[in-house]
Amino acid sequence: MQITLRRVGSGLVGLGAVAAVAVYAAAGSVSASVAGTKVTSVAIATPAKTNDYGWNAQGVAGLKAAAKAYGITKVKVVTNIGYPTTPAVLQQLASAHYGLIVAHASGYDTQAKQVAAQYKVPMVTYDIPTYKSPGTLTNITTSSQQGAYLAGILAAKTSKTGTIGVIISASDTNWYEMEGGYIAGARSVNPKITVKTAQIGPASYDDSAGGKRVATSVIAAGADVIFAMGDGASVGYLQAISTAKAGHKVWYIGDIGDYTPIDTAHVFLSSVLWSFTKAYETFIGQIQNGTFGHMGYNLTLANGGISLLHSKYIPASVWAKITAAMTGIEKGTISVPDTTTASKVSALLKK
Repeated sequence: MQITLRRVGSGLVGLGAVAAVAVYAAAGSVSASVAGTKVTSVAIATPAKTNDYGWNAQGVAGLKAAAKAYGITKVKVVTNIGYPTTPAVLQQLASAHYGLIVAHASGYDTQAKQVAAQYKVPMVTYDIPTYKSPGTLTNITTSSQQGAYLAGILAAKTSKTGTIGVIISASDTNWYEMEGGYIAGARSVNPKITVKTAQIGPASYDDSAGGKRVATSVIAAGADVIFAMGDGASVGYLQAISTAKAGHKVWYIGDIGDYTPIDTAHVFLSSVLWSFTKAYETFIGQIQNGTFGHMGYNLTLANGGISLLHSKYIPASVWAKITAAMTGIEKGTISVPDTTTASKVSALLKK
């Protein structure tokens, strides 16, 4: 996967986070530079609040689940820190010697790499496969386009208008890859389907108002199934689709998390889920056996890091087709395009 712009420059500033992390005591886990170190504590720093049902929420949920699996009760969560305070927050966590620290944004990668090297603590970064260092640094990448391909099949099988939509909230490699997977999956069902694409802005991950505005425009263009990626922007997508006056049903396919709890209008069809739990479990295991930092972890359909939510609104016949495609992707008989840039998505659309 190419270097992504994920989580860079969202504009969130959590100045109070530094003070918040400064008051806790050292967590009591020694450096992972010693082979076979037992992990007794973990920590995560997120750029935004964890009520987004997406990136931030899933990261925290995954770490808590991994910690529980290992019987770890000390889990430090520092949220909504934005970007200006990143170095100070990571330094505070590192100086407390948490057994594993997740710097939960690729916009944190450079600072995380520096802090991990300085404090000799195990740190997790994102999207840059080369960011590995024995004992101190590893990374998570995604093959989320695989799940998006399944979402495209679902959209094409669900659409009544023959027009579907896809919206991204930022100029983000992960989003471009999922756009391409979605387009390819939909065309595998209906080669003539119309796909309307849109973007909120260069880094509008948490722009709920922008999400509502852009989703409304895509609905006006005729799309009756919309795959929309965003974090906080997802709330705006859901609002627009829930209140659509299109004269027909409009469905929402989300990303990363499950929006069922806030789907009061019953328009949430599915979501391309990202689960970090197994990745974090793997890293904790590697720290404890002395192999941390030698290899990263890629979220895929095969390892359960990527999946498509099976909601009650998906007919059994459609789910059977989705399941068959998932098997094909895992076996390599179905090839999903890897569109890492906007130009590659455009080229795919023109084919």
